[in-house]
Amino acid sequence: MSKELITSIGIDTSLTGTGVVVLENGKVTKQHLIKSKPSGDKPVEGVKRIQKIVEEIELIVGEFSPQIATIEGLAFMARNTTALVQLSALNYMTRAMLMNYHVPFVVVAPTTLKKFVTGNGASKKDVMSIETLKRWGVTILNDNEADAYALAQIGLALLGGNSKDINQKQQEVLNLLKTQL
Repeated sequence: MSKELITSIGIDTSLTGTGVVVLENGKVTKQHLIKSKPSGDKPVEGVKRIQKIVEEIELIVGEFSPQIATIEGLAFMARNTTALVQLSALNYMTRAMLMNYHVPFVVVAPTTLKKFVTGNGASKKDVMSIETLKRWGVTILNDNEADAYALAQIGLALLGGNSKDINQKQQEVLNLLKTQL
């Protein structure tokens, strides 16, 4: 008897290093960091940069056909408003691309992601890395890829793929996110 394949993609959008992780039945089948640098000061250059990032994400979505995508929401504490506007565009263009591929997605606030991984929505980055290692036995040194991994785990949990390993704090997060589906 074959086990149904459950595919989840986690996406941590960033202008400099977007993390993308694909899990199939809990195993990493793709882990990728999309690096990007500004190529000029003209507004059109910013749009081209964002399009290029989304195109790389799209290639991965097309290759793996995930059943769910989990995207980290925006942190509004950025001081650079131009970067925040561009990051918002990247986030929404990614959502539009997923919608065009008919991939259901949920948006996870940074504090909600931290609560799922550590049990505390105010955890620091180093605690996130330690808890990722402890909880899933995975060492990921890049913060964006680590967040993408945890986001993919949330997607897997929303599909019921790792339900036996869910604790109370994680279940609270899942209950909150299920309202988006």
